Amino acid sequence: MSTVAAGGTVGADDDDDVARPLRADARRNRERVLAAATAVFAEQGADASVAEIARRAGVGAGTLFRHFPTKHDLLLASLELGFDDVQAAVAHAETLDDAWEALVHVITVCAEIQARDRAFLESVGPELFREPSLQRRNDERMAHMEALVQRARAAGLVRDDLRAEDLPFLVAAVGGATGKCGKGGAIASDLWRRYLGIVLDGLRPAAASPLPVAAPTLAELTASCKAS
Repeated sequence: MSTVAAGGTVGADDDDDVARPLRADARRNRERVLAAATAVFAEQGADASVAEIARRAGVGAGTLFRHFPTKHDLLLASLELGFDDVQAAVAHAETLDDAWEALVHVITVCAEIQARDRAFLESVGPELFREPSLQRRNDERMAHMEALVQRARAAGLVRDDLRAEDLPFLVAAVGGATGKCGKGGAIASDLWRRYLGIVLDGLRPAAASPLPVAAPTLAELTASCKAS
């Protein structure tokens, strides 16, 4: 048995991997570990056990830590996959002719990721802003979101006071509404779509009333989360 300080106890190391360090095998093992980690973190959040990740990947502690020296490295790699999905959604949205459909597509993808992935939902806050790689990805996302919001505002499709900085709060509220309750309980796992519909209706200009507080700036969001 091997004791893993980062997450618990896992089975014996994969001696075959040490004896035959083939590049193709190593790549496959890394993919298996990352896929298992992404699934376990999504279900259990950032506190998930490394032992469970190794068990589900079918590898030993040595194989896991050879590719990801710490649990934190593994979590970051998993979160990067979530940002890859967001990036793909943004790229698709920018090909759409309809500015409303483009904005809705990105908001929906972001909400779905946070609804199904507890670790990604939990990362939207201090954890995100303490990691330079995640902060860079988030800055890129926000720049694209700003362009999508401006485009929809210019077309008169969203309320005039909507800002891109409003969206992370709205998306997190939707994604977090059923993220924990929907796992195997009576609440449907896709209930978040109901609240997304309500939020999207609220973005429309038809019934908009003046908001009592201005949207935060991205600099204010960053400073606040770093201080948390």
